[in-house]
Amino acid sequence: MRFRGLAAAALWCDLSPMQRDVGRDAEGPPGVRAAACRARRRSRALALALAGLLAACGPGQAPGPARQDLPGARESTPPGRHEPAAAEHAADPAAPLTITVLRVTSTAGGGDAILVADSAAAPPRHVLIDAGDDAAAARALREAGIGTLDLLVLTHAHHDHYGGMDEVLDAVQVRAFAFNGQVRSAVTYRRLLERVEREVPVVIVVDSVRRVRLGEGEQATTLTLIPPLPTHLGEDTSDGERLNEGSLAVRVERGAFSFLTTGDAEHAANRRFATMFPALVDVDVLKLGHHGSTDATDRAWLGATTPEVAIVSANGTTHPHASALALVKELGIPLYCTPQHGAVRVRVAPDGAYRITTELPADRECEPGRSR
Repeated sequence: MRFRGLAAAALWCDLSPMQRDVGRDAEGPPGVRAAACRARRRSRALALALAGLLAACGPGQAPGPARQDLPGARESTPPGRHEPAAAEHAADPAAPLTITVLRVTSTAGGGDAILVADSAAAPPRHVLIDAGDDAAAARALREAGIGTLDLLVLTHAHHDHYGGMDEVLDAVQVRAFAFNGQVRSAVTYRRLLERVEREVPVVIVVDSVRRVRLGEGEQATTLTLIPPLPTHLGEDTSDGERLNEGSLAVRVERGAFSFLTTGDAEHAANRRFATMFPALVDVDVLKLGHHGSTDATDRAWLGATTPEVAIVSANGTTHPHASALALVKELGIPLYCTPQHGAVRVRVAPDGAYRITTELPADRECEPGRSR
C-alpha cells in the first residue's frame, strides 16, 4: 500500500485483520484483474505497515462542519433505549455523530448513499458509504461544506452504488477507498477503479474484518468493515444476484449505539453475516438490504439484527417491495423510507442516545415501489 504522507494513513490506526476469507488474487479480464490484484496486494502491505504507525495516529485533513440541519427536518422518536424527545432535543448540540441516508434518485436500481460525520474528532471526520448513480451525494458534500472524505466505501459493483463516485471525486479529496475487490469488466466500473488507483492515496480490499476509528480515544466513533461472501468476487459477472451477494457490510458504533448497512446483500450473504459475525450484525438501526427487497429482508435476518429502527433507501419505482415493508410493520419496527421521508438522519449522542430526523414529514407511510 502506498502512502502520501503519514496523514493519509492516520485514519487506519485501528485497522486490524480478524478473519481472512479471500486468500487469492481475483481472476478476470486483464484490466480488471490488474486493478483488483494491485488493490489486494496493497491491502496486505497496509496491514504490515500499520504496525509501525499505531502510535502516530493523528488528525486528518477534513475541513468543514460535521453536520448540517436538514431544511424542514422533523423529529421522530422511535421506541427504544434512547431518551425522551424533549431530553434528546436539549442534548442535540452535543450529538457528535450523524448518519444520513441520502435521498438518491436512481433510475437503474434502488440507489444508496450514506454520509457518516463525526464532529468530536479534530478536525471532523467524514465517511461516505456508496454514492448512488446521480449527483446527490456530491451535492450533499458541497452543501455541507465538506472538502475531504476520510474514507469512501463501495459495498459492491452495481452502478446505483458507484455511479455517483466520479462526481464525488470531482467534488472532494478522498483519503482512502475500500471495496470488496469484485472483478467486473463493465466500462464504468473499470474506469472508476482506474481513477481511484490514480487519485486516492490508500486503497484496500475488505477481505477480513477491519476496524476504523474516526478520531482518537476509546470513545471515538468506530466503523467496522465486514468482509463479503467471497463466492463470486473472482467472476467477471453482470449477474445481479451474484454482485449483490458480494456486498460488504459496514457497522457504525459510538457509545451504546450501532448502525448497520449491508449494501445489496441477499439471503446467502445475510446468513453468512449472521453465522460468522453475530455480534457485529446485532444493531439498533438497520438500513434494509437491497433497497427493501424481499430477497434481502426476512424474519431470520430481522431476528439476527434485532433493529429498533429500519431505514430504506430506494428510488420509489422498482423498490421497496410490499411484502418486505409488511413484514417490518408486522414486527412493530419503526420504518423510514427515502421516497416518502427524503433524507433520513440519525443523530447520536456520546453515550449512544439517538433520535431520527427526516427531510419530509415523518408521519408519512412507507410505500412499495410504483412498479411493484
